[in-house]
Amino acid sequence: MINKSNPRIAVIGLGVFGMSLVKTLAEDGADVIAVDNNMDHLDEVKGVVEHTICFDATDAEELKSHGLTDVDIAVIAIGEHFEPVVLISMELVKAGVGRVYARTNSETQQQILEKIGVTEVIHPERQVAERMGISLHRPGMKDLLELGDDLSVLEIETPDSMIGQTLSSLNLRKRYGINILTIKRLQSDTSGDSEENEYHSIGIPNADSKIQTGDRLVLMGHKEDCEKIVALD
Repeated sequence: MINKSNPRIAVIGLGVFGMSLVKTLAEDGADVIAVDNNMDHLDEVKGVVEHTICFDATDAEELKSHGLTDVDIAVIAIGEHFEPVVLISMELVKAGVGRVYARTNSETQQQILEKIGVTEVIHPERQVAERMGISLHRPGMKDLLELGDDLSVLEIETPDSMIGQTLSSLNLRKRYGINILTIKRLQSDTSGDSEENEYHSIGIPNADSKIQTGDRLVLMGHKEDCEKIVALD
C-alpha cells in the first residue's frame, strides 16, 4: 500500500530528465532515492537528496537488496537504451511496487511497457514538444496537464469579450462543456527593491466571480472546446 502522506520515490537513471525530476521532488520535500550506475551523476545531486545509490539497477538481486522493491513509487527515467527500462520495469511490477512510471521513446516501446503492467508510460520529449506546439500556434494558451480521455487543463489569456462578466453570466460549462478551475490575477509585488507583476490564483471561483482585465483562466475540458474560447476575441 502506498504511503499517501509521504511516499518514498525512487528515480532510476539521472540523465537530464531524471536529474531535473530528482531536484524538483527534493525541493518539494519529497522522500527521494536517486539511483544511477554513474557516480558522477549522483555527485551532482548529493547536496540535494539524502539518499543516493550507485549500482546496476537491471540486477534483480541488487534491486531487492538496496530496497528499491519496497518503495511506493518508482520512476525509470533511463532514456538512452530501452532494454534496461524493460528489465527494471518487470522486476518492480513483479515485486508489487505501488506505482511504476517508465520512460519511452516510441509507440512500440509504450505497448511493451503497457503489457508489462507499468502504471504510466512517460514521453518527456513528446510532451514538451506538444506543449510548445500549442504555445507557439496559440500564443494565448498554455497546456498545463493531460488528464486522459482527451481532457486537459489549460491556461488561457482572457478574451476581451469576457472582461467584466461573471462566471454565471458566461455559463461556459453549458455553452462549451468547460469548467473554470481558477482565475489567475495580476498583482504587484512591492516587497523588494523594485515593483514586479506576478500572477496569483484567486482560489476556487464562484458564480459571482467577475473577470478582470489581465486575468488568465485555468480551464478543464477538451482542447478543441478551449480553443473556441481563445477564438472569442
